[in-house]
Amino acid sequence: MTDPSPAATATSLFGQGHACSQAVLAAFAPRFGLDHVTALKLAAPFGGGMGRLGRQCGAVSGALMVIGLYGGRVDPDDDAARDRNDALVGEFMTRFEDHFGSSVCSELTGVDMRDPAARSAAKESGTFDRVCPGCVERAAELVEELLAR
Repeated sequence: MTDPSPAATATSLFGQGHACSQAVLAAFAPRFGLDHVTALKLAAPFGGGMGRLGRQCGAVSGALMVIGLYGGRVDPDDDAARDRNDALVGEFMTRFEDHFGSSVCSELTGVDMRDPAARSAAKESGTFDRVCPGCVERAAELVEELLAR
């Protein structure tokens, strides 16, 4: 039996109640020797558009962390590594935004994430259940495609 895809794993983790950022990073963590708990802790502040501020989509933040694990520069003088990493980030962002029209949580969900009442209403109406799993799945798919090249 084959292991589930990172997109399936990320979607499952999100469905279990993890933040979008946590789900994407944790889905790829074993590939980079990052333990599950550390991945969850590292990505925790990025859910809900960075601490429920509605900014950068957490699935995007998790995906960018994976891209950094894959090819982030370590040597400050390694301009080639920086350029490769920046190119991957740029392609990821372009493809995600082309698909969804934005990478901003509040724009994707239509919810003012800073307003607890708005978040509660969105949760009750199923907004997050309709919007967020697709963002998590697509972010993980895009990362998988980029890393496979």
